[in-house]
Amino acid sequence: MYEFKLSDFTETDDFPFFIQYGFHDKECLLHGHKDFSELVVVLEGSAYQIVEHDAYPITEGDVFILDKYTHHSYTDAENFKICNIMFRPEVMFEHLLHIRQNAGFQALFILEPYYAQNHHFCSRLHLKPEDFTSIRKLLAEMIYEHTEKKDSWQTLLYAKFIQLCTILSRLYQDYGKDHSSDVVKLATAVAYIEKNYCCNISLADLAHLSGYSERQFHRLFQSAFSKSPSLYITSLRLQKAQLLLKNSTLPVGEISWNCGYSDQNYFSRIFKKYVGLTPTEYRQNALW
Repeated sequence: MYEFKLSDFTETDDFPFFIQYGFHDKECLLHGHKDFSELVVVLEGSAYQIVEHDAYPITEGDVFILDKYTHHSYTDAENFKICNIMFRPEVMFEHLLHIRQNAGFQALFILEPYYAQNHHFCSRLHLKPEDFTSIRKLLAEMIYEHTEKKDSWQTLLYAKFIQLCTILSRLYQDYGKDHSSDVVKLATAVAYIEKNYCCNISLADLAHLSGYSERQFHRLFQSAFSKSPSLYITSLRLQKAQLLLKNSTLPVGEISWNCGYSDQNYFSRIFKKYVGLTPTEYRQNALW
């Protein structure tokens, strides 16, 4: 089975992004993505999306994300037109801490790709007509920038991509308020963690927020993120600590407090355990 690389579509190494309109009047080769994710908006017609050998109907207005290594194709296409956006999320979302606090973002961009690959492709976003019209207009603007490549086109295209992701995340959150799927419930808890990770958050709090038992929530979270909720919180705290150590002159004790640790010695032990350096050593290395 062929695994496409982003370099098959673009040679712009410093801007890992590609957008195009796609027309599928024949059966598409079953394939995967080696180093990128794909955002798909169905613009016209209908088809069956094959995901890991299971078939699901898709139609105009559907929006979904396909993660790396998710094997997929299209079949039984009728007047089928899509917009493909190929990107590396670890680069495009690297500094966008606030968007991760949106439950719709967690659902559409993080959890749905996981469930599509490992469970069922069943809870995608379907745009209402008025939203579909505005999204099509934004996609056309992005295609124009990508095609014309005028001065600073990457900057403007990146801004429009983030605008698109933010709008889609809001729509997913608005549409999913009355939805009880695992994706929506788990995304609500993850967004809460992203907003409050420097506070004391218990497993009981997260389970209650998502409507699961503690055991069930822990199992679902561990499966989706390959780490426990407590380790997820620790990783967020340490990411913030690293940023503060590199980009501020705050004392280590104050950074410890800002990252949710009231005991500086405990913070230093945790930091050394996962980062491999003490906070002071890490700051010294960052200055070189």
